[in-house]
Amino acid sequence: MNKTIKICAVLLGMLFPVIIFISAIEVAVFDKAFYTDQMAKNQVIKNTGIYPPDMDLVVDEMISYLKGDRQDFDIKARLAPENAKNVVDRVAIFNDKEITHMDDVRNLLLFFLGLRDAAMILALISFLMLLKDHQQAIIKALFYGSTIFIVLFLVIGASFVFNFNDTFILFHQLFFTNDLWIMDPSTDRLIWIVPEPFFFAMISRMVIYILVPLGLTTLASGLVLFKNKEKKKMHKTKMHEL
Repeated sequence: MNKTIKICAVLLGMLFPVIIFISAIEVAVFDKAFYTDQMAKNQVIKNTGIYPPDMDLVVDEMISYLKGDRQDFDIKARLAPENAKNVVDRVAIFNDKEITHMDDVRNLLLFFLGLRDAAMILALISFLMLLKDHQQAIIKALFYGSTIFIVLFLVIGASFVFNFNDTFILFHQLFFTNDLWIMDPSTDRLIWIVPEPFFFAMISRMVIYILVPLGLTTLASGLVLFKNKEKKKMHKTKMHEL
């Protein structure tokens, strides 16, 4: 196996799980049904005072903003502080700190999505380079890349499960250069719209979206490698008998 083929195999093995990982984040973050379900479970309407009929619009605008389809996070909605008969005209429901933080969140998310797209191009090129004469290298790349990433991801996932708060804080410290992500429940509605249970549920979904395809890839590629190894053993045995 020449140097170019080795590089292509390594790239494919590294990039495939990265593509799955970022794609899983995209699916989880842009799933409106998940947001709606979490709004009900976490009593968001009651905690934020947002007029119930407007909550669906708020979710749409939040997702639209994260996708890059909406220019700003200055989302407006009606409030019903006491009951549905006492409705306040549409007002900005997020303050400047929340808006600036969500700018950072969107920029980070769009960066990763762009990184994923670049990874897909490189992975496709590597795959095509190996496809004709080096199919075994493709299988090995997918097997070892998926297996290593699963181990790393399980370690990170375990830290979220057993020490969610500290891991959550560390994540924000690593990816954000300011402390705007530290929310005050008395002034910031965002923390009521996406509270800790929301993030825990979303991370749980991401884990499933990541581990299922990578697990299936590891299993399928592992079986192929095992069968090829057994065929080689049988061939060597026959040659030895001759």
